[in-house]
Amino acid sequence: MKEKQCYGRGVPKGSLLRLCLTCNLFIAPLLISSAVCANTDVKITTSTALPQTQNMRTLKGTVKDEQGGSFPGATIQVKGTTLGVVTDIDGNFSITIPSDPNTVLVISFVGMKTQEIKVGTAPTLNVILKEDSQTLEQVVVNGVFERKANTFTGSVKTISNDELKRVGNSNVLQSLKNLDPSILFIDNMALGSDPNAVPEMVLRGKSSINMEETDLKATYGNDPNAPLFVLDGFEVSIQKIMDLDMDRVESMTILKDASAKAIYGSKAANGVIVIELKKNPSGDLRVTYQGSVEIEAPDLSSYDLCNAAEKLEIEKEFGMYDDEDANYDNQRMAQKIYNQKLSAVVSGINTDWLSKPVRLGVGTKHGVSVELGDRELRAIIDLSYNNIKGVMKGSDRTTISGGISLSYRREKFLFRNQTTVTSNVAQDSPYGSFEEYAKLNPYYTPYDQYGQISENIVPHLETGNSVMVNNWYKEIEFQANPLYNAQLNTLLQKKYIDLTNNFEIQWFAFTGMKITGRLGLSETRNREDTFYPANHLKFRDFKDDDQYRKGSYQLINGESSNLDGKVDVQYNKEFLPGHTIYANAGFNLGEKKMITNEHNAEGFPSDKMNDIIFARQYAKDSKPKGTESTTREIGYYLSLNYSFNNRLNFDGTFRQSASSQYGADSRWGEFWSVGASWNLHNETWLKDTEINQLRLRATAGSTGSQSTAAYNAIASYEYFLDSHYNNLLGAQLKSMRNETLKWQQKMEYNFGLDFNFKNRYSMSLEYYLQTTNNTVNPIDLLPSTGFTTVQENIGKVENKGIDFSLSAIAWQRPADRSYLRFSVMMSHNKNKLKEISEAMKSYNEQQTALATSSNKPLNKYYDGVSMDAIWAVPSLGIDPATGQEIYLVTDENGNYYRTFTYDGNKQVVCGDALPKINGNAGISFEYKGFGINAVCTYKWGAKMYNATLVSKVENADLEGNVDRRIFTGRWRKPGDLAPYKALGKVYVASSDELASPTTYATSRFVQKNNELTISSLQLSYDFFRHAFVKKIGLERIVLRCTVNDLHKFSSIKVERGTSYPFARKFNFSLAVTL
Repeated sequence: MKEKQCYGRGVPKGSLLRLCLTCNLFIAPLLISSAVCANTDVKITTSTALPQTQNMRTLKGTVKDEQGGSFPGATIQVKGTTLGVVTDIDGNFSITIPSDPNTVLVISFVGMKTQEIKVGTAPTLNVILKEDSQTLEQVVVNGVFERKANTFTGSVKTISNDELKRVGNSNVLQSLKNLDPSILFIDNMALGSDPNAVPEMVLRGKSSINMEETDLKATYGNDPNAPLFVLDGFEVSIQKIMDLDMDRVESMTILKDASAKAIYGSKAANGVIVIELKKNPSGDLRVTYQGSVEIEAPDLSSYDLCNAAEKLEIEKEFGMYDDEDANYDNQRMAQKIYNQKLSAVVSGINTDWLSKPVRLGVGTKHGVSVELGDRELRAIIDLSYNNIKGVMKGSDRTTISGGISLSYRREKFLFRNQTTVTSNVAQDSPYGSFEEYAKLNPYYTPYDQYGQISENIVPHLETGNSVMVNNWYKEIEFQANPLYNAQLNTLLQKKYIDLTNNFEIQWFAFTGMKITGRLGLSETRNREDTFYPANHLKFRDFKDDDQYRKGSYQLINGESSNLDGKVDVQYNKEFLPGHTIYANAGFNLGEKKMITNEHNAEGFPSDKMNDIIFARQYAKDSKPKGTESTTREIGYYLSLNYSFNNRLNFDGTFRQSASSQYGADSRWGEFWSVGASWNLHNETWLKDTEINQLRLRATAGSTGSQSTAAYNAIASYEYFLDSHYNNLLGAQLKSMRNETLKWQQKMEYNFGLDFNFKNRYSMSLEYYLQTTNNTVNPIDLLPSTGFTTVQENIGKVENKGIDFSLSAIAWQRPADRSYLRFSVMMSHNKNKLKEISEAMKSYNEQQTALATSSNKPLNKYYDGVSMDAIWAVPSLGIDPATGQEIYLVTDENGNYYRTFTYDGNKQVVCGDALPKINGNAGISFEYKGFGINAVCTYKWGAKMYNATLVSKVENADLEGNVDRRIFTGRWRKPGDLAPYKALGKVYVASSDELASPTTYATSRFVQKNNELTISSLQLSYDFFRHAFVKKIGLERIVLRCTVNDLHKFSSIKVERGTSYPFARKFNFSLAVTL
């Protein structure tokens, strides 16, 4: 009867279940399929419970991690049955098992290696669980709580620290670019590889309409389409992520659909990227050093400029030295100028201006991490130094950061505090814009006859200081030498210091229940100094009284602070075998403050006086100015997940948030998501096959975006500071209030399929549809109101697309960490506007009016058209008879006709800058410590307006250097079939005269932009196989050599990096663990 007492323990007397247990009445179709003993010792399932006649005994034990810490929540199960328990808060367990010494226990926990242990006859059992990197993907971390991946219905991508380092060692954003194509990094064709430029990125398409007149980036401080970044549970800026030490990162999780990111509801419309820092140090002393040297080499391969001889030849052919009026003096002077340039060319002058402002940037990075502690109190201390040397001389970015993370475990409580201090100094290049050097003629030299850098690169003519030439050639007597400015004592510096403290307390109230409280504080102070001395050439034209105004200084100071408080409650329980519930609830409140002030001064008598206190006066027509904003928010959420037998899973999340940014009648926004998934691989008809995963997912929900400034919904006033009445200041209304201004919301649908075969071949396919409603945009008001526009919710944007990934382990040998893996990923997104406001219609009209004076396409926004559409007038090419461009346009009745006259009102969509497909393909190979990793990224189906051909070939300004393509493809005489207009004047029938018409936005220069980039190539070696590592007291040594942006193959030839060149990056790193 002892056996029956064990099975009936904890079951109420008189209950049907106790009667069944006591009488050994096991009937298969029981209404009650299982029971859990009150002390969680034993679970009984009728189909797999142990026979009642078998002898039983009690086994006690503990489960710990590798550092000796207790392990609550681990599952202890008798193999082949559902008899099992869960460890308590201290990692202890007590389980009743068969007396057979061959009984096997299965010990498991998500993210740890599952162990099977034969119990033998010992009365106790101590187990140490080890981390399994291959199972880390089974856990979804969303920055608030963790969920098992096999029960989570949302669309997520988790990237480990090791994966980040395999494709780059510069910063996490550089690595992220090579790992997930659903995040599209937009090449900045102007700023290139500038280390101080913040990258532009979008996740699954743009959600906000970024009209130039609204200047959203300036208003909101960042890109309104950028995803939300969450670091250890708290929102941070993209700049902070850019300066984050990669060695501190544990993992990154990309939350893509509504079910995954609804927990952030009001800010999640653009997607969420969650970064978790390492916070589980060992109990023993461990010291890790990470050091690297990064070399940045300028990539000027996209430039194809004329050399000195070629440039002089094209000037001669163009007729720059032939006076059309046959004026003797003019012709003589023009010939003299030509002879002087020819003499310079013959003497060997061929200045490579592109090489003058660039360098081979050599930067260093060092990081030290110290882990120490015992079972209860542990600490991890980080120090890092990162100096990035850009390819433009004088440009660099230096980041110094230190952090300490403390954790203290006491009974049912875990306290954790993390403090981080980051200091950053960014220097812009004093050499100016790279575009200046690309324009300079190679037959000029930057040095004078004494070998000194001169102010003026144009040689002095013997006949005088003035150059008299005809209308074909503008008068030039001075051209500034940008190298001269570079040697002056300029100051182009930005810096900030950030202090962040995050405190967290976890209370494991009872088995399955955890309550977490978080408090985050951060304070950032920044300063920007821009100083140009009086002898800078930008002040050369200051004459007479303006002489005293030479020299300028701009000083911008700013402070910002964030305060965030959160309370989260997490509960999970298996009520009946196969029926598991994960429930979460939380509350948050926060406040953000920002203040900036700006001072502009002028009049600095010496370039050594590079402080604003030496200024003579405020800059002309200026006075101190600044901005201030305070926003507050409050919210709560409920999240519930139900899993049936790990086969059918359902998610539901509801969040409500209120923000001071919106109208009094619409402060609260409601956001929600629902999701379902079906794990077909756990069905009986697939369970014993080699299909490890076959999963269907579907989610729907609504998320929000705070794409509006702090005070757009309230009335604000400004003072009349320049006048007063009776010693009193007056004020006027600056902006109207809008009590109905509400949250921008995005409705999202996502459908997914996940497949894994033999744990070697995996595939994922997703389709999504997103519609952004209530887009915040300005609308026109009547002039009588005193305002031109007011912020209103008008506009709708749709994004739909497909994400696809495929990977295969072609060969593996786990014993010596050897494998060969291939992967390919693809993302397709189609974007279009569904509704536009009246303000945008007015904006489109203004853009059309500007089209006749702009040689580049201007942005326009219309219903049913992509936000990235390229607008231009359709062209049939160059007329062989006249050399003029033929346009194909429509009249008011929609009939097509040909014309030589350009009309900006006839612009149509000629292409889309958004690629139809972008993705990456990679290969990873490791053999006994030696590793090779390569990733190529690609874009296909995009279009680009070739501004290089327009500005440096067709509309070439021959006062500066031009593209070599100016020699080929030019129309020269009647009958020529040529892609480009004549170089010079042609007869224009409409005006009956010779002229050189300017080329405006035309479809002739809208070209395919297909790209294949060797984004990352890495060689590595891990010394884990070598005995000397342990002998010298080290735990691990790893060497890596990584090359990023090695080469780009493109279907379009266009100059890249016009203001700051692109670069190839070579990184050599060493990691040592003591």
